[in-house]
Amino acid sequence: MTARQRFNLKNRMLVGNVTANLVAAVVIINLVAPFELTVVTYWQFVRIQALSSPILFLLGFLAFVWYERPMRRYIERHHTGRADPSEAPSQVLRRLLNEPFFAVVLDLTIWILAAGFWTTFFWQKGEPAYILRRTFLINLNIGLITSVIAFFLLEHIFQKVLAPFFFPHGRIYEVPGTLRISIRVRLAALLFACNLVPFFATILVYLNLSATDGDPADILERLGDALTTNSLIFIIVGVWLWVLVSTNLSRPFRAIIRTLSRVREGHFDDRIQVTSNDELGYTGDVINQMTEGLKDREQMRLAMMLAREVQQNLLPRQDPQVDGLDIAGTSIYCDETGGDYYDYIRYETGTSEGSPLAVVVGDVSGHGVPSALLMATARALLRQRLSLPGDLAEAFSDVNCQLAQDVGVSGQFMTLMALAVNPVAGAIVWVRAGHDPAILYDPQADRFERLAGPGVALGVDTASRYTLQHRSNLVAGSILLLGTDGIWEACNAYGEMFGKERVLALIKRHAGASAGTIRDRLVIALKDFCGSSDVEDDITMVVIKLDRTAAPHQNTAGKAARTFDSDQSRQA
Repeated sequence: MTARQRFNLKNRMLVGNVTANLVAAVVIINLVAPFELTVVTYWQFVRIQALSSPILFLLGFLAFVWYERPMRRYIERHHTGRADPSEAPSQVLRRLLNEPFFAVVLDLTIWILAAGFWTTFFWQKGEPAYILRRTFLINLNIGLITSVIAFFLLEHIFQKVLAPFFFPHGRIYEVPGTLRISIRVRLAALLFACNLVPFFATILVYLNLSATDGDPADILERLGDALTTNSLIFIIVGVWLWVLVSTNLSRPFRAIIRTLSRVREGHFDDRIQVTSNDELGYTGDVINQMTEGLKDREQMRLAMMLAREVQQNLLPRQDPQVDGLDIAGTSIYCDETGGDYYDYIRYETGTSEGSPLAVVVGDVSGHGVPSALLMATARALLRQRLSLPGDLAEAFSDVNCQLAQDVGVSGQFMTLMALAVNPVAGAIVWVRAGHDPAILYDPQADRFERLAGPGVALGVDTASRYTLQHRSNLVAGSILLLGTDGIWEACNAYGEMFGKERVLALIKRHAGASAGTIRDRLVIALKDFCGSSDVEDDITMVVIKLDRTAAPHQNTAGKAARTFDSDQSRQA
C-alpha cells in the first residue's frame, strides 16, 4: 500500500464530511437574502464569526478524528504488516459502519450549537426578535442540509473506498451493533432531502423578506429571485443526491444479475463484491454462499461420477462362460456409489479338482461412499484370499478376521454369500455370512428351497468361523437366485414392498427361459412396480441356471437393468 492510498483510506470520510459542511453553508448563504443588523455593526459580526466558526469547525473535526481513531490505528498496523483488514476487530468495523449516522448527529449538533451561540449573541446585543428567529433558522437549515449531504456522501465513500478494503469477503451484515442503512432508510433520507429541506429553506426565505419594512414591490421581486435561486440550487443538489443513491443501488444489482447469469451458465467462480449492510448486501452474501455451495456440489458430483466409474469397473464386465451353466448378473445402485457387490472368482481348493468358479453376492450396511469403500476393501480381501489354497469357509473366516479389525469400531458390516456349482455332479457348496439365503427352484418337483446356513455378517466379530454347506441331486433346469434385500424390499408409491412372493412367481413363470431373460424380467417387474418412486436401496442379483445345453453367451449387463438404472437416475 502506497502512502497516498493509506492517506486516502484514513481521511476520505473526514474530507467527505468537511465537504458536506462547506456545500451546505454555501447553499444557505446563496439562498438567504442579505439582511442588515440593527445593533451589531458589520465588523463586529465579522470579528465574532472569524473567531467562533473556526472553533466550531475544530470541535467537529476533533470529534470526527476521535471517532475514527480505531480505524486509523488499524490501517497503520496493516501498513506495517501486523494486521489483516479482513480480520479487523469488531470495534473498528462497527464504528466504520455507523460513521454516516455519527456524522449526521455530529453535524446537527455543531450547527445547533452555532444557532444557539448566534441567537444568544444577538439577543444580548439587543437585536429584534425577527433577527433572532432568522439567525436560528439559518444555522438549523445549514445543519439539516449538511446532515443529508454527509449521510449520502459518506455512504458512497464507504461503499467505493473502504468496504473493499475492510470487507473483501463481504459478510457486512454479520457485524454486531451496527445501524442498518436499509433501502427504506435510504429512500426516506432522499425524500427528506428533496422535499422537507427545500420546504424549510423556502419558509426561511419568506420569513427573512417578510420581516423587513421595505417597498412591497421590491420585497416581492426579491422573493421571486430568492425562490428561483432556491429552486435551481435544490434541483442541482437533488440530482447529485439521486446520482449517489442510484449508483449505490444499481451497482450491487448489476453485480447480482451478472453473477446469477454466470451461475445459470454453469460458472461458479464469480463473487459479488458486498459493500453495504442493507438488504442488497445480505442478498450478495447469500448468493456468494450459494455459488460456493454449488461449486462444492459440482466438484462433489464430478468426484462421485469418478467414484461410480471406478466402482463399476470393480464389478464383472461380462458374465462367465461355464459349460453346463447359464449365469447372468447385474447391480443397480440407488446413489452414484453403493455397497452391493457381486463377483465371479476362480479359487484354489488345494485338491486335484481344479479351480471351481465361486459366485459371490454381498451387501454392505447402508449405501453411498462409506459403503462403497467397504465394498472395495472386502472385494480385494476376498479375491486375495481365494487365490490361496483353501475352501470357501476358510476364505470367509480369514477375510472376516481382517475386516473386523478395520471396521469393528465403526459399526459397519457386510453380509456375503458365495456358492460354487458342479454342473456335472449336480452339486452345490456354499457359505453364508449373514446374507439372505439363495433361492433354489426345482422345475421337475415345482419346489423352492432356501439355501440357508449358519454365519454372522463379516466385520462383526474377529473370532467368527464359517461352515461349508452342501447340496446335491440338482436336476437339469434348476435355477439359483442370489440377491440382496433391495429386490424384495423395493417399495412403490403406496409404501407396498415388492416381496419375495413376486420374485418366486416370476422365476416359476419364466423357468424355461435363459438366466439373462429371467434377470431382465425381474428388473422390468421391479421397474413397473416402483413406478415413479425412488429406489431406496441398491439392487443386486445373479441368476444361475443348470443347463448343460446352454451355449456360451455375451453379457449385455441387462438392457432392462440399464433402462431401470437410467430412469432412477433421472428421477433422483
